[in-house]
Amino acid sequence: MAAAGRYGALRRAELRLDYLHANSTTHDFLFGAIAELIDNARDAGATRLDIFTVDNDKMQGGFMLCFLDDGCGMTPKEATDLIYFGRSSKRTSLSRMIGHYGNGLKSGSMRIGKDFILFTKKEDTMTCVLFSQTFCETEGLNEMIVPITSWSRSTRRPVIGDLEKFTVQVSIIFKYSPFKSETELLQQFDAIYGRSGTFIVIYNLKLMLSGEPELDIRTDSVDILIAGLLDNLPERWSLRAYTAVLYFDPHMRIFIQAEKVETKRLPYCFYRPRMYPYITSSFKGTAMKEIKKAEVDVKIAEQTVEEAKCQLKHLEESLLHEVNESAQLALKDALENAKRMREKLEEKQRQDVRLFNQCFRKSGCVLYVVNGDLI
Repeated sequence: MAAAGRYGALRRAELRLDYLHANSTTHDFLFGAIAELIDNARDAGATRLDIFTVDNDKMQGGFMLCFLDDGCGMTPKEATDLIYFGRSSKRTSLSRMIGHYGNGLKSGSMRIGKDFILFTKKEDTMTCVLFSQTFCETEGLNEMIVPITSWSRSTRRPVIGDLEKFTVQVSIIFKYSPFKSETELLQQFDAIYGRSGTFIVIYNLKLMLSGEPELDIRTDSVDILIAGLLDNLPERWSLRAYTAVLYFDPHMRIFIQAEKVETKRLPYCFYRPRMYPYITSSFKGTAMKEIKKAEVDVKIAEQTVEEAKCQLKHLEESLLHEVNESAQLALKDALENAKRMREKLEEKQRQDVRLFNQCFRKSGCVLYVVNGDLI
């Protein structure tokens, strides 16, 4: 309780630790968790993503897993929003991004390790976010408290609104992250080679029952493997093989342990492929519910527009000019909201394209591709 009071001014992710753990278990397949972070880089418009490890004997697992991209980066506000569920800016975008709910970073990273620290650059700010279960558990906290600090890119001086709050936050970062001084923290921003981008370091990695890390970085120096898993399909145990076929239309270069992944365009690997819309019963139920809800939202929005028009007409007839201006603004807002609801409905009604190769006999294959992501 004392610890909670001491950190009362810091950001809370509105997530309890037990929920965070349960959320991470949605990824049975470890590479699926890693794909969440790869998707984030792709959605950020990155042209290059580096996935690599850094040895650190002081951290559980003996090394840290790093993701470095040259995407659009985040402002302090955008970095703050990412710690909450459902505040992703991608939800309101009409572009066909893979992520929509702002949950992938948390669920994916927490499946890989107990803690991550994020460095991001955008415009004239550099922002650091520490998301650490170790910190919360050690301090006896039941919910996630997330230190977030920013520096000016041009002066490399802290952007401080509250000196006491800033001091508390950096002291937590120094204690519970791999970086023990402000100089070390600022050096991590230098790893972001472009004017914008994001650098994520996941540490205190999850271990197997044997006490060894789930990821094997020793067997192959230019790959990251799932430890102890041997299978005829390398995509199940080799991250290099998995990322080579991850996207239907790969346009982001991926480097693993500093060596480029040779991506494959799967449609061109098949003999006489066929493509057609396909909805399974498990997908269809959820999709239909979302469409019905979107239809109701459109009707409500259209009713609001009609009410606003009637109100405006009444005021125009009454010659109430001051109130009339307010009614015009209300009508404008209602029209814009109705437009958004209709666009949302149209997006829901679009059928995702699935690729089905029906020409193989002994080794046929079905690919499910949603928003360009092979699932």
